[in-house]
Amino acid sequence: MYTEEEKNIITLCSIKEISYKCREILYDGMNSRAPDFEKHKSYLIKTLSCGVYNKVKSEYSDPLYREELFARLHEAGIVCVTVFSNRYPRYLANIPDAPHVLFCKGNKDLLFTRCFAVVGSRRTQPNMLKLCKKITRELSEHFTIVSGIADGADTAAVEGALESGKIISVLANGFDYFYPACNKSLIEKVAEKGLLLSEFPPDESPKSYNFPVRNRIIAGISEGTLIVSAGKKSGAGITANYAAEYDRDVFAFPYSPGVASGEGCNKLIKEGATLVETVDDVFFAFGLESKKNENNVLTETESELYNIIKEYGEAFIPDVAKKLGKQPYELIPVLSSLEIKELIVRLGGNRYSAIK
Repeated sequence: MYTEEEKNIITLCSIKEISYKCREILYDGMNSRAPDFEKHKSYLIKTLSCGVYNKVKSEYSDPLYREELFARLHEAGIVCVTVFSNRYPRYLANIPDAPHVLFCKGNKDLLFTRCFAVVGSRRTQPNMLKLCKKITRELSEHFTIVSGIADGADTAAVEGALESGKIISVLANGFDYFYPACNKSLIEKVAEKGLLLSEFPPDESPKSYNFPVRNRIIAGISEGTLIVSAGKKSGAGITANYAAEYDRDVFAFPYSPGVASGEGCNKLIKEGATLVETVDDVFFAFGLESKKNENNVLTETESELYNIIKEYGEAFIPDVAKKLGKQPYELIPVLSSLEIKELIVRLGGNRYSAIK
């Protein structure tokens, strides 16, 4: 299944004590096909300590360790794609710090498709979550969606693309862990219908410093990145910075002044990110066209109500009913229809907001 060179790098990447930098050193910047422990012994001992160096070298060379490692991977349904493989994603291979091994669970053929990243904050407004889900579903006409799996905007992005199966969720931990635990079911669905991806071996637990590192993969594998929401300092902002560094297009939802979860988005737009209100804003940048959804043709009543809600921003239904000369209960079926067509979202307290 794997070449000897691939087995070498998979084995080395599965030993947690060895860092990305040390693997680069051992492989002479990935120009060689096998690590040279003796050549770099002094550097590695200085970096890792003599005990860790001996442990890493011993495990790497141990046939039993290798046999058990590949048996565990196979049993767990994990397939590895290495930098030495022609199956490695082209866009990701072009970034300066590309992961040496991708641990894959699910449909690895998605690695060969056009990818587009959609990420955002855990704290995202309901109307923006609804818009994210809608646009992500539409984006999956032409792209495989790439995101994390956190609660909030990432979850909305995953749910939007899940029906098509064109979804890659990049984890900041190994497959032995479900993080966040509240999304265990969603993680399993991605593995079943799409692809789970990680550069970490299965037994790597979630660690805070792994998340920014993970974000470079989300940006690096994708042709563009849409920021759904981002505060002044956020993981989504880090992903946007990686995308810009890799010379990929950055897109962002616009927010009203004073919305904390949108401050990062507005800043990105000021700095040159493309403002996104509909999926056409993304497709236009790539010379693509969207398939028109005939189900969103509105009746005269629906159009009138939608336009008023859109005008208000956040509409209190008794006020809308009064403006239309109707009773609030008369608007219930029309509101339901607009929700089904994903044009408005319920905010609670008898308030609604339009999805642009």
